[in-house]
Amino acid sequence: MEPNWIIGIQHVWFGISLFLLLLLLICRTSFFRQAITAKEFTRQQIGIFIILFSVIGLCGTYWNVRAGGGIINFRAVGIILGGFVGGPIVGTAVGTIVGIHRAFFINTDSSFIHGGLSIIQGIAAGFLSYRLKHHYHNLWFWSFLYAFILEFLFWIFFAFLTWPTTTTYPVNFFHLSLPIIATNTIAVSIFYLAMEFFIHQRDSEKTQTTKSTFNAVITLFSTLHDGFKSFSVARVTEIMTTSLPSLIWAAILYNDQIYTRTNYKDDADKNQGDAEIAILKLQHSLPDLPHLITLPVKYKGKVVGSIFAAKSKGDTFTNTGTEFLHGICHILESIYESEKLKEEENLLAEAEIRALQAQINPHFLYNTLNTISYYVRSDPETARRLIQYLSDYFRHSLNNPSKLIPLSEELHVIECYTELERARFGDRLQIEYDFPKDKLDDIMVPPLLLQPLVENAVIHGIFKRPEGGQIKAGLIEHDDHYKIYVYDTGVGIARAKRKRLLRDHKRRDHIGLINVHQRLISLFGERSGLHIISRKGRGTLVFTNIPKVTAEEEKAAEQAEAEENAAMNLSPNPTV
Repeated sequence: MEPNWIIGIQHVWFGISLFLLLLLLICRTSFFRQAITAKEFTRQQIGIFIILFSVIGLCGTYWNVRAGGGIINFRAVGIILGGFVGGPIVGTAVGTIVGIHRAFFINTDSSFIHGGLSIIQGIAAGFLSYRLKHHYHNLWFWSFLYAFILEFLFWIFFAFLTWPTTTTYPVNFFHLSLPIIATNTIAVSIFYLAMEFFIHQRDSEKTQTTKSTFNAVITLFSTLHDGFKSFSVARVTEIMTTSLPSLIWAAILYNDQIYTRTNYKDDADKNQGDAEIAILKLQHSLPDLPHLITLPVKYKGKVVGSIFAAKSKGDTFTNTGTEFLHGICHILESIYESEKLKEEENLLAEAEIRALQAQINPHFLYNTLNTISYYVRSDPETARRLIQYLSDYFRHSLNNPSKLIPLSEELHVIECYTELERARFGDRLQIEYDFPKDKLDDIMVPPLLLQPLVENAVIHGIFKRPEGGQIKAGLIEHDDHYKIYVYDTGVGIARAKRKRLLRDHKRRDHIGLINVHQRLISLFGERSGLHIISRKGRGTLVFTNIPKVTAEEEKAAEQAEAEENAAMNLSPNPTV
């Protein structure tokens, strides 16, 4: 026949199992999860903890069995867990409630000893909670260790306070204390082991969701790095079905075109999906059903597209799935807005070039025509050559500004301009070039890059000196960019004026410099803006850093763009 203490353990463990099951079910609630991981508790949380763990302690007192001359129960489980989870206030309150109940309502020879020690145990457990919460990993081990210490000390003090009865019947003492220490300590550690599992599982789910979301975002941006183009938009549907495997199909409506991606699991999904996609292509909309979701993509309050996603009939969207699709929608809106801003910047840059072309100095044209008129009578050959320079100057200056041009074309414009000015001022204007002649046709630059810089050097630098001066234009090659410069030995620019020169105030006498500066920043970034170094009476250096773009690269980019546009025209309603 089994000893009484073994039967007692079995009986007590049955009760512990029931209450641990109840407690762990409560732990699954969002309120308890938030409360148990918080560093500070609200009054409501403290009150709920006191009631919950006090009930466990009281029930543990009544769920008992007599063995070893005493009562085996799991009263301490509620007290210790109350202190560990809720801290000093909860531990003290639970220990006091359960201890007073034990002292006055359970009549045994040592009722007051058990009751008093239960109160002390609750206070100690509450203060031990601070040390326990510092152990972020293996909480089950540390809870086991601290619970064992509390129970061991409980029974040491009990043995001391019941002396000499304990020494008279040591077997009864051990049959009573050892089962309680073992069961209650293991029960506390099992609770924390389960809590660690739930917390780890929740964190793993959040981590996986976050990882999937970021992977989708990274893929989305890498897919759409060329802008909100049709074939890039079609790729987004693949991202949606990959990130949300429960979808049976996804679609995006953009520019009256529908791009779809299917993810059928069986024939039923295929029949349902094919029918819904057919309706979508016909009506460009779908009815509002639980297994369907439609999200508009908006720009400045106007709908520019829509996202569609579908699950199997009878299935619904979770909050996570809905939020993910909303996130995709917001990202598409941001990319569309960015694309529109780029288009506006390009239009602005082109408009500025047009403005620069339109503001060609009428005095320069008037003076040049007078000079040509003079040479017509005195030197017809020179007049013919100057007319050719003037013709080339205007032809190149009014050329299409939307694309990069070879550096050789830009230099030809400068040569035309300087030769026309030299015809008027003779040796007062000297110009020198330092460019690699073998690369002039390969290096690509924006149109009207150097001509405004040279013109500015001539008008505001060289011609303000009675004796004239010299201009040097050149290029220095670096690993990843070209430094293009124009230097003049003119009168220089005062420090205060130089600081204001490239600001967006559009001074009429320096509109060329400001236009060039802003176009360079728009095309290549802040690093490529104009830089001005000048000393009063000594001269001025203006330079820019142009990224290396060869004629082959520019031609390849144009060809790729043309092929993509042709492909889009051939596929008015592509389906992935």
